[in-house]
Amino acid sequence: MKTHILDEVQDKLIGKIGTPARDRFEYELQMDLIGQAINMPVRKENYTFVFIEKKPDNSISE
Repeated sequence: MKTHILDEVQDKLIGKIGTPARDRFEYELQMDLIGQAINMPVRKENYTFVFIEKKPDNSISE
């Protein structure tokens, strides 16, 4: 069985470092990891969020 280095596989499948496709992949990966890091304690503590929307007449609705 042949083994591959992760960087080589990423270069082949996503693109080399510095290309727009690779930059977008890296950005989306970082955003996903940040989102997971934020949601981990939220899930652990079972927090609930209420989203409040401000209407054009400045009244508030949930």
